[in-house]
Amino acid sequence: MISYIKNKIEKHKIKRNFKKYGSHINKLTLDNEGEIEFAVWDNPLESPKSVTQDSVDFYKKFVPKGCLAIDVGAHIGDTTVPLALAVGKDGITLAFDPNPFVFEILSINAKLNNDKTNIIPFNYALAVEPGEYYYNSSEATRNNGGISKHQKNKHGKYQLQNKVTAVNLFDFLKKEFAASLNQLRFIKIDVEGLDFEILLSIKDLIVKYRPTIIAECFKKLDNLNRYKMYELFEKMDFELFKLDEFDANTKAQKLVCKEDMNKWKHFDFCAIPKENGENIHN
Repeated sequence: MISYIKNKIEKHKIKRNFKKYGSHINKLTLDNEGEIEFAVWDNPLESPKSVTQDSVDFYKKFVPKGCLAIDVGAHIGDTTVPLALAVGKDGITLAFDPNPFVFEILSINAKLNNDKTNIIPFNYALAVEPGEYYYNSSEATRNNGGISKHQKNKHGKYQLQNKVTAVNLFDFLKKEFAASLNQLRFIKIDVEGLDFEILLSIKDLIVKYRPTIIAECFKKLDNLNRYKMYELFEKMDFELFKLDEFDANTKAQKLVCKEDMNKWKHFDFCAIPKENGENIHN
């Protein structure tokens, strides 16, 4: 009990006092991918992160080798790296994160495993309206956070000294990766409640290229927007599944109606084109 209280007090201090943390590299051996390296952030508030064969195999359900995949809200790369291993060296994995502290670690992970991956990191946020945004966090080490046009916002009182740059994903891809869009097969979005806005902004890309989408139903999202998110995919002829983990062994629960979006306060879901729906069960 004493130890628990001490840890609680220590975490409370860490949350309220800024300190820049470094990283270290773990060497891992996966059953199929072999030896890989993964950079871990030394922030004590960071939850344990690693790369496993099961996490790689999860993405292999949805992406062929050599395709284009996108990770929005990539953080240090714990979803980017297994996704990139599934896509392979001959594909392209784009990783976006506006937080400069986690981006340092993401950039390290992008340079590791170059014989097996091709990760291109961008220190950008995504927004419907491109420009400069405030980035706020609920704790001083900026382990989490989100963007806003307003200096005081819901993301927390700890604000970056400099604003971050946001790009419109549709315009960015059309300009920078037009030649690769035919190979677009996967997009993961985790942007602190702005997922629906980003999805709407790239609707034409989703309709044309029909990538599998993983997004977040944010805890503060109201019922109306939850329903709109479900209906967006329903109209595009996608099926939705709730995910517990990004793991090959996870059980996916099908969302059969828009009301199912209210069964859980906060969850990740996978939207799969109906022609590929069997992938989630394989």
